Amino acid sequence: MENKQSFMDTLVSKIDVIAEPMTKFANIPFIASLSEGMMASVGITFVGSIFMVVWLFCADGNITAQALLPFMKPWAGDLLLVNQLTMGIMSLYMVIAIGNCYAKRKDIDPMTGSLASMLAFILLNYNAIGSLAETAADGTVTAGASALSIAYWGGAGVITAILSVALAINVLDFCFRKNIRIKMPEMVPPAISRTFSAILPYFFITLIAWFVRTIMNIDVPTVIGSVLSPIVGAADNAGVFTAAAFLKSLLWACGIHGDNIVDSVTNAFTYGWLAENNAAALAGQPLPHVWTPNIQRIFMWTSSCWPILFYMFRSGKKLPHLKSLATMSAPSAIFSIVEPIMFGLPVVLNPFLLIPFVLSHTVTALITYLGTAAGLVGAQYISLPWAVPAPLLGYLSAGGSIGGFLVVIVNFLVGLVIFYPFWKAYEKSELEKYSQENEA
Repeated sequence: MENKQSFMDTLVSKIDVIAEPMTKFANIPFIASLSEGMMASVGITFVGSIFMVVWLFCADGNITAQALLPFMKPWAGDLLLVNQLTMGIMSLYMVIAIGNCYAKRKDIDPMTGSLASMLAFILLNYNAIGSLAETAADGTVTAGASALSIAYWGGAGVITAILSVALAINVLDFCFRKNIRIKMPEMVPPAISRTFSAILPYFFITLIAWFVRTIMNIDVPTVIGSVLSPIVGAADNAGVFTAAAFLKSLLWACGIHGDNIVDSVTNAFTYGWLAENNAAALAGQPLPHVWTPNIQRIFMWTSSCWPILFYMFRSGKKLPHLKSLATMSAPSAIFSIVEPIMFGLPVVLNPFLLIPFVLSHTVTALITYLGTAAGLVGAQYISLPWAVPAPLLGYLSAGGSIGGFLVVIVNFLVGLVIFYPFWKAYEKSELEKYSQENEA
């Protein structure tokens, strides 16, 4: 007699159909490098965001009509400069970091990969060098120092940065595999040898990028923007956002790191949207985007793992092992480090908790998106580390949004409601097991 598959076995088999190709996609060297490189550059934008947060408190008209720290007003512009030179040119840092990561995966010297990527990025952005005008005291205007516009060094240049890395590292890889390089004698120090080996690949990278931007006069960032704008812009909506949250949680529930897989696709756009929000906030204009990299942090774990922790503590008198696990897991869960709960309870592949886990994320994703789109929750425009506790993240990343703080509480309460009947069933099952073990 043929054994019937259990519900969990059937579900996992269905998820594997989706997860396997997506996992393979996320592990493609270039895609994995994108994710790793973008994450590496977040530290720099975070530093700039710290200065911007201080600026919010020391300039008139930001949080309140009058600066909350008036003694800092003379330095307001200086503080903002740091943000402009970090988040404002985030593509520059990304191209270096991604180039480094992709070069390692291709067994290419990381420094050579970073320099080659930077070279391609610069050449694809410019076909001329401008000049700064200087105005004398008598009103005379004269030509000043040479200048490069940084209009496409921020969020608008992320796709160009990605293409630059793809061009540079693959040209390097091709040249090195085909031995198209200058070879130095073995006694030459490795640093010098690497320098000469890269000259010919650098030349070919320059030739390609120069031909595209200067000879063909193709403004790469503008062309990319015009092509992707209707496609990418349409993706920032409640339906796509909620579907992404659903897919992430479904993968997580089956033991697959949903963030790594889904974010490897969406980060290329969401980091750009964050930069556009940042620029709009500085210009005093409405923020154009709801979907930013950290928005998931104010609903995802707060609506699942936090309610689970709450119920674990409540069940602690009947099931002491749950209270012990909750006590050990709570400090890290506050900072969105949820692996101890996900794999320790576990939540992963748990037939009682899988449905509310996915459902809570999906419902609160929709609540959070619609609340932000309606202006009840502040749209995020400040880059903060993902591990900042969710209420603070929601408040600070939107420049002091009470709605960003309150929505975390709302999402937590929604999660409590969704999980309640499922947790009671899980608790009953665990009590039966506990009773049987004690009798034995």
